[in-house]
Amino acid sequence: MELSKRNMYRFPWSGNDNPIGWLEVTDKCNTYCRGCYRINGMQGHKTLDQIKEEIALLKKWRNCDNISIAGGEPLIHPNILEIIAYIKSLKMKPLILTNGIRMQDDRQFMVELKKAGAIGFTFHIDSEQNRPHWKGKSETELFELRQYFADMAHDIGGLFASFGMTVYPGNLDFVPEMVKWANKNIDRVHGLVLIGFRNAVMEGDFDYYAQGEKVNLQTSYVADSNEESYLTSTDVYNKIKEHFPHYETSAYMGGSNAHDKMTWLVSAQLGSQGQMYGSVGKKVMELFQVFHHLQHGTYVIYSPSNKIPKIAFALGLVDKGVRETAKVWFKDFLKHPARLFQPIYVQSIGIIQGPDLMEDGRVDMCESCPDMTVWDGKLVHSCRMDEWRLYGSYVTAQPRSKGASNGHAVISPDSVPVVETTPSQN
Repeated sequence: MELSKRNMYRFPWSGNDNPIGWLEVTDKCNTYCRGCYRINGMQGHKTLDQIKEEIALLKKWRNCDNISIAGGEPLIHPNILEIIAYIKSLKMKPLILTNGIRMQDDRQFMVELKKAGAIGFTFHIDSEQNRPHWKGKSETELFELRQYFADMAHDIGGLFASFGMTVYPGNLDFVPEMVKWANKNIDRVHGLVLIGFRNAVMEGDFDYYAQGEKVNLQTSYVADSNEESYLTSTDVYNKIKEHFPHYETSAYMGGSNAHDKMTWLVSAQLGSQGQMYGSVGKKVMELFQVFHHLQHGTYVIYSPSNKIPKIAFALGLVDKGVRETAKVWFKDFLKHPARLFQPIYVQSIGIIQGPDLMEDGRVDMCESCPDMTVWDGKLVHSCRMDEWRLYGSYVTAQPRSKGASNGHAVISPDSVPVVETTPSQN
């Protein structure tokens, strides 16, 4: 199927009604990831009181179902268990975004995090990290580490586990291997998050300003060129689609300025251990969001359980994707009757295309950004929060002066000839 907005459900999330609240408890980290949006250790750990204030703001003004606990590396915060328990007490779901280093060889710590109320983890593991004992490992070699965390979460039970990686031109061809690994582990890997690399380019025809003053941009995402920033969400989608006919997207978010951009692409694949059947369509995704909002008053994105009953195939009455998936499952069942007793799982793939600088200097952000966080009592985009920390506002790009497109100087308004006319007589 052609990747088209007409074939997908547009997430109804907004600034004040969004399933995610992005909470950064620290900017300290125990490793370095190329492409990270945060300057390591600039401010350190936030106090527990400050964190509770930010959680309260997110709950009040975002209407969150989930709080994504991020950083820095959140698991090195000394009060992480209290933070999780506090979020849980407010009837929101604490999800931890982590590199996993703190839990490596410490299964008990993961158990304690679950007891405190964590619903699960998104593990960021890729070859561009300076990870202790794994530095220089290829994406393929890192499957051993991914499997370690997936198995640990599965053995403890009742935990959401997804895996993220930053996609560069250099590892784009590896994406199908990542999907293959996730499909093989569908009983314990709830999803993948594939993030297209983006940076702020210093070469080119722009100057940068903050609060009216020209600045020398010093954020962690500054780069000399954009040679690695051209990948789009469509490129990643096409790379997956080349290898997996069962894969299809069902929902999207657009850009804030560019009408033809898809900043988030989300799929929900269906399969069992050893066999993938298909992907749900846009109608199921819409029903899932609408009914959760009707029942709980919030939209939803994460769930600690990814098993679905086979009666869910009845949704094929309204959803083409489920209908086609059910046909594939039934044919497989006729060949392998034992499939009747094997559970069906749902596994998501999220593709995120970050901010892009447009030709006129505007920055195209994710529409209704799910990852808004708190800075100085305000909601700001988490991927650009360092601009606030360094300059007290967003940085704006101003195209440098150029000549007119016809090669001549731009005509001053005062120089435009005016022909005076006498009003006609009736």
